[in-house]
Amino acid sequence: RASVSYPAFARRLGREGKVLLRLTIDKKGKLENVEVISKGAFGFDKAAVNAIKHSSFLPAERNGMPVKSEAILTVRFEFKQGGSE
Repeated sequence: RASVSYPAFARRLGREGKVLLRLTIDKKGKLENVEVISKGAFGFDKAAVNAIKHSSFLPAERNGMPVKSEAILTVRFEFKQGGSE
């Protein structure tokens, strides 16, 4: 899993948000497609997609065999207590 970079503009404004993505992963675990289902303002969607593109995945399995799959993923941008992400 790649780290998600908090967009600097959103950090300066103290904004939080979330992005909803649909991932298509082939039977070898390679990301074939990432689609933004629900965008986030302040650059959140771009940061989420970039992190997902730099992540690695395991393929889904059916009857013990790897298969192509789709997954829905929520990426949250939240500040931890103490004011940092």
